[in-house]
Amino acid sequence: MWLQKIDRKFSAAPSILKSYFTTIQVAVIYMTSPTKYWQMCILPMRKDIKLKHQREISQAKEFFKIQFPHLNGKNILLKDANKQVQTILWKRFHCRDDIYQSAMAGLCLRCYVSHGIFIACKTIPHVYNVGAENLFSYSDLLPLVLNDRGKTLVILGSERKTQYVLNHRDGTIRAIAKDGEFFSVNILRKFNPDSGNSESLDSWITRLTRQNENIKSFLWGFGLGTPSDWKLLCKSTPRFLSTLLSIEDQEIFGAFQTVYQRDRLQIKKKGRCLEPTVNQLQEMLRVLESINYNGSPQQLIARLKYIAEILRQDWIYRKNGYTKTVSIEIYDHLTNNYFENPKLPIHTDRNPEDIELEKLQIICQKLFHKVLYQTIEEAIRQHIENLKKSKSYKNFATLYLEGLRLYYQENKSLSEIAKLWKIEWSKARRIFKLEKFLSIVQYRTEEIFSVRLLQSLNKYQSTRIFHEPDKLKNIAAEVREFLWNKTFKEAKAELIASKKQIKNSLFTQVICIYLNDSNYKI
Repeated sequence: MWLQKIDRKFSAAPSILKSYFTTIQVAVIYMTSPTKYWQMCILPMRKDIKLKHQREISQAKEFFKIQFPHLNGKNILLKDANKQVQTILWKRFHCRDDIYQSAMAGLCLRCYVSHGIFIACKTIPHVYNVGAENLFSYSDLLPLVLNDRGKTLVILGSERKTQYVLNHRDGTIRAIAKDGEFFSVNILRKFNPDSGNSESLDSWITRLTRQNENIKSFLWGFGLGTPSDWKLLCKSTPRFLSTLLSIEDQEIFGAFQTVYQRDRLQIKKKGRCLEPTVNQLQEMLRVLESINYNGSPQQLIARLKYIAEILRQDWIYRKNGYTKTVSIEIYDHLTNNYFENPKLPIHTDRNPEDIELEKLQIICQKLFHKVLYQTIEEAIRQHIENLKKSKSYKNFATLYLEGLRLYYQENKSLSEIAKLWKIEWSKARRIFKLEKFLSIVQYRTEEIFSVRLLQSLNKYQSTRIFHEPDKLKNIAAEVREFLWNKTFKEAKAELIASKKQIKNSLFTQVICIYLNDSNYKI
């Protein structure tokens, strides 16, 4: 608390005081409390998981005080002393001469590691610029990694891979199943202070927590921590794309790889895959002339991002194992018709409701893009009309489309647009009303989508779904969840993301397509 007060007054302090306060802050960073070696951070039993809950492990406290009597009575450990303690405990934890001593040393380290896991989880939302009130908070991450309550003694096998529970009464050990292993012990298993690596245990904990498979899977669900659009397009192999992409999209994907990968190889470029240049896009369009593709560079970018999103969902599926739906029909661009997917297995005696639900899924996919485009178009036109009627902002009605292009296509922030228009940021915010605009589109999309969906269900005579009130309620809930996961969750995340994050949600892509279709010219 006192350090926060110092931070608030830091900028106004004289230079000599700033230097003094900096010294204090640096010193605090390299200090730790010995209590971390016998107090374990655990998940609270109460509903409010945001409360930090610590449990004192009496066994660990007694062991620590016996092993380090010279530290008794000390409230803080400086960096070197703390590192020495960790090294001694780590060596005893990996020593097989006395398995009880090994387990107790590990218990002290597990307590210390639990504090690092807690702090690492608190930092993850900030890494992705996720507000605590949006998408998720660190409290959603804690159950994924904080699974150690310190109630058992654990040792590692001689190969340092398998975790064993030690029964101190009779000295027997029992192997822990992989799905029941303690994450804190896995962190200690892979750490080695004598490896010559300068990485501290604290940074090691942070890194492994962020790389935890459960954490990564959770973030992937929000589209976070996944490869960029251009990396997905650059690295994906075309072997199974026929099951994911239309014929035209496969051609676009092939044109991208032909041009983009060739250029990366020629200049031996490594690292981040950047957005294609104008020259690269023009060359891709020339390659696509053979299939009579007549899109503009902006439309090609939007199409590539759409393909990348399909690849991303497939990538997430292959990583997480989530059930991936497969259409029972395939669209043929040559005949402009749908035919049965020949790659689907043959089923007999299928449940009629399952067939209806599959039809529902196909209908949803067909309707979605059409309805989203329509609602965005309506919302933009209505917003322009409202600006025209406004006394304060009517002069900006003609600039609104340009503003949308700057925000969604060029990734300009509202503050940057305000500077270009020579107005205050707050005024730009009132002109755009981005949150309200998104809410209107979401509400209208749900409304129109639901109406047309029920009309389609009636057309297909899906009586078991259409004429039962409970099923209608379920459909309404499913529609809301379907649309939220399809685009609005990511679109909302883009509003709170930093300027550096490129907007590539489906919502953004459709807005860009609308702007291009409107023949809007700067």
